Amino acid sequence: MTALPTEARPVRLILDLDPRSAAPSGTLTAGSGATSPFSGWVGLTRAIELALAAGRGDRAADGNHTTTEEEQP
Repeated sequence: MTALPTEARPVRLILDLDPRSAAPSGTLTAGSGATSPFSGWVGLTRAIELALAAGRGDRAADGNHTTTEEEQP
């Protein structure tokens, strides 16, 4: 297990689920305000990965990155 850098901080996430859906479906919002809609367990996992990458300042490997108003030029 690798140690986290001392400057690493938790990433706050807000999970909004659609109660009518059989599979998990909804929107994941990071503390920065960036949102990622998702559908299914794999979609939820990917939304979490994107939020964690954004928290580290990484760009998504597939080029997808939801911008917030603060990030727009």
